[in-house]
Amino acid sequence: MTKTTAGTRTGNSGRTAWTDKLERELTLVHRVPRDLVNRVLGEVAEAVTETGESAEELFGPAKEYATAVATERVDPRHRSTRDLEGRAPFTHFQQGMVAGSIAILIMAAVWTFGYKGHSGALVLLASFSATVFVAATFAVLPALRAAGRTRTAWLFGSGAGVIAAASIGSALLPAVREAHSFPFPPSAAFGFALLLATLGLAIPERIVSRWFSPSEGRRLDDEQWLRRLGELLYGRHGFPRHTAQQHVTEAREHLAATGRAAQQELGQVEIYAMNLTDGPVRERNRIRRRFLGALSFTAVMAVLLTVKLTDSDSGGAPPWVPAAALVYNGALAATCLRKMRAR
Repeated sequence: MTKTTAGTRTGNSGRTAWTDKLERELTLVHRVPRDLVNRVLGEVAEAVTETGESAEELFGPAKEYATAVATERVDPRHRSTRDLEGRAPFTHFQQGMVAGSIAILIMAAVWTFGYKGHSGALVLLASFSATVFVAATFAVLPALRAAGRTRTAWLFGSGAGVIAAASIGSALLPAVREAHSFPFPPSAAFGFALLLATLGLAIPERIVSRWFSPSEGRRLDDEQWLRRLGELLYGRHGFPRHTAQQHVTEAREHLAATGRAAQQELGQVEIYAMNLTDGPVRERNRIRRRFLGALSFTAVMAVLLTVKLTDSDSGGAPPWVPAAALVYNGALAATCLRKMRAR
């Protein structure tokens, strides 16, 4: 009988659950370039064939081996542009715009059946404000955070909130609410969705990268370097703010002791920040960020559910939608909290 990883079976292609997991970890978690993934899988298959041992016996757990490959064999300049999820700002922007377009289409379906009898002008204003929020939530804010530009993210988020609030405020004006009612035009939402998807897929990576990371790889003076270090540790790599500032203070003291320039002594700031997160720290920060995200979304869903239950004329999605999202994200937050305590 052919020897395979314990608890797995070899398929017709000779692949095992171990190699499938390795490929998923390399591709989805660490975002390793495809040509390197193919080389690693080929090396594993060759070693298994030559020795007759299972891949797990030769290389250890797939997750740990994927981490080792990503750390030791991927160009540091490539890895340093990735955040805790292994994604660059461009990836967040592109995937977020496409996901946002899908969300807009789903909301359009809800509005089409949930806002019957409402003013078409009101619904169009609501759809516009929703589009602004969706683009900010799915694409721009994650991209800015991955770029380490948290202050800009806050400013952008505040601006998006003002625009959406202004749209909602306009929709509540008597002239708009009492305007002639007409069915919600799905073509309007389709247009918004198409615009988001087109922007996400059509804009070249170099342009998007220039938007979100204008200083990436450039030569910085000491104060710029130290400020950028704090931004990257807090935004891109998920350190708590006080921990990020501790690393900045340590770097500042080291430079004062040596008398050398930051870039000369410590190298490119993106690579230096990345090196501080290698090892167990990265996984701990990833779990912490997922916990905070799930907790925030749980709070939002709790507010929406409360509004639904207290205002039967609020329209839109039925109460079970925020209720289901509340339960799911609450469970996710609890799971992340258990993992954090276990570490």
